Amino acid sequence: MDHIPLSQYIFQNGKFSLPLNEIFIEFGDTKSWSYGRLSEYFWIALILNTYERKEGLQRLGVIVNKLHEIAPDLRLPRLSDIFSLSNEQQILFYQELLKVVSKDTLSPLTLIYTYSIQPIFAETFVNVKISIEDRIETITAILQKATNHQSDFSTDIRFIVLYFVYSSGHLQFPEEQKYLLDELKSYPHLEHGDPKMRIIRPFIRATESLFLEGDFVEINEHYITLFWEAISKMTECDLYVISYEDDIENFNVYLERLYEIYGYLTDLFRKISPLDNKMLVILGIATYSYKRLKEVIDYKLQNTIVGRSSVRVLIENYIMLQYLRKLEATHPNVWKEFQEYGIGQYKVIVTKASSSSNIRQDSHVPYKYLEELINEFKREEFIEMDTKYFNKDNIRKKAEMVNEKDLYDLYYDYDSAFEHGLWGAIRESSVLKCNNPAHRYHCVPDLNDEQKLKNVLPDCVMVMNKTVKLLDELYGIPDSLIKEVLDFEG
Repeated sequence: MDHIPLSQYIFQNGKFSLPLNEIFIEFGDTKSWSYGRLSEYFWIALILNTYERKEGLQRLGVIVNKLHEIAPDLRLPRLSDIFSLSNEQQILFYQELLKVVSKDTLSPLTLIYTYSIQPIFAETFVNVKISIEDRIETITAILQKATNHQSDFSTDIRFIVLYFVYSSGHLQFPEEQKYLLDELKSYPHLEHGDPKMRIIRPFIRATESLFLEGDFVEINEHYITLFWEAISKMTECDLYVISYEDDIENFNVYLERLYEIYGYLTDLFRKISPLDNKMLVILGIATYSYKRLKEVIDYKLQNTIVGRSSVRVLIENYIMLQYLRKLEATHPNVWKEFQEYGIGQYKVIVTKASSSSNIRQDSHVPYKYLEELINEFKREEFIEMDTKYFNKDNIRKKAEMVNEKDLYDLYYDYDSAFEHGLWGAIRESSVLKCNNPAHRYHCVPDLNDEQKLKNVLPDCVMVMNKTVKLLDELYGIPDSLIKEVLDFEG
C-alpha cells in the first residue's frame, strides 16, 4: 500500500490532515457500503451468488424491470422499501421474482425476516428442507464476498442498483456524456478481466454512491439494525490471533557479553574515578538501560507490552546521555543538575503524600525510602521541584538536538502509545479480530493473552549498542569485550 507523504498533510492546531478531507466527507455507518447498503441489497447478492455472473445479471435485469413496473415510485431497489410496499404489490413482485429464480435462492433471508416480521416474504421463500446451518453458511459466504465495496462482486451488485435507478428515469446523462451510458450498458457483457472494466467499475461505484446524497432517499436505520443484529447472533466469533515466537538463546549470550562490559566500566569507576560525578551519572543511566534489557530477557518479555516500555526507556536514556553531553559545553554542572532534577521529582511525590490521607500501607511506592533519598546529600528544603521537562526540552526536541530524530519518529512514538494506553496500542496488544463477516469483523478483548507482539529484542540491541559505542568513546572499552557485542547487531 502506497502512503501519502507527511509533507502533503496540513499541520494545524496540533493535527495533521489532508486537504482532501475538507472536500469529501466520509459516509456514516448507515450510508456505508459494508453496513448500510449491503444489508439493503442482500437479496440482489443472493441471486448473483446463485448463478453465473452473466446469467445472474440477466435475471436481475428482468427482475428489477418488473419491480419498477409494480412499484414505479421506488427510487432504489432496497429490501426495506420492498417490505414497505402494499401486500398486493409484495405478492405480485414475489410471484414475478419466482418466475426468474427459485425460492431456495432467497430462502436464507427467512432466517432474518421470519413470519412474525415479514409474513408475506417468509411464507413465499421459506424452505425448511434447507437446514438452518446451510442458510447461515450462505449468508456468511456472501458477506465475505461483498464486504469490500470495491470487489468485483460488490460492483456487480451496485451495477444492478444503478440499472434500476436508470430504468426509473432518475439517472440521466448530458448529451456530451452519452458515452457513459454506452459504457454502463456494456458492463454486464464484459468480463472483469477486460481492460475497459478498469474505467467502468470506478464509474459505477462512484455513481451509485451519489444517490445517498441529499434527500434522494431516507435511510431506514431500523431495517439495517434488524439485519445485523439478527445475523450477528446466528454464529460464533472466529478469532484471529497474530503470534510471534522467537528464540532468545542468542540474546542471553549477548546479555552475558554486555555484563562483562559493564563490569569493566564499573571497576574502572570504583578504582580510578570513584568521585567522578559525571561518570556516575553516565554509568547510572547506562546501567538502568542494562537492567531494563535484562528484565526483558530474564523474564521473556520480548513479545509483551512491558517489552515495548523497555524499548522506550532505552531510547530515552540514550538520547538523554547524548543530550547531557551536548549541554556540558554551556552547562559544566549539568550532571549535578540532572541528579537534582530527578530528586526534585521525587520530592514532589513525597510532598503530595505528606498532606494526603489516602496513603495505602501496601502501596508499591516506598514513601519513607523516597524521603531518605531526597535528603541523601542535601536537605530537602534546598531542593527545588521543577515540574517541567529537564532543561525545558521535551524528548522530541532532545532527539532532534542530538541528531537522533529517527529513534523518536520510528520507535519512541510507537512505544509511547503503549505507555499511555492509546487505542492503537490497545487494539494491537489486547484486542483480537473476529473473522466472522456476520459480526462485521468486530473485535473482542484478549482475556486469555493469546495475542503475542513482535519481538522487541532486536531493537533493544540496536539502541543498547548505541549506548555501548558512546561509553566506548568516553572511556575506551577493550576490543576483546566490545567486538562481540557490536557484531551481534549485524
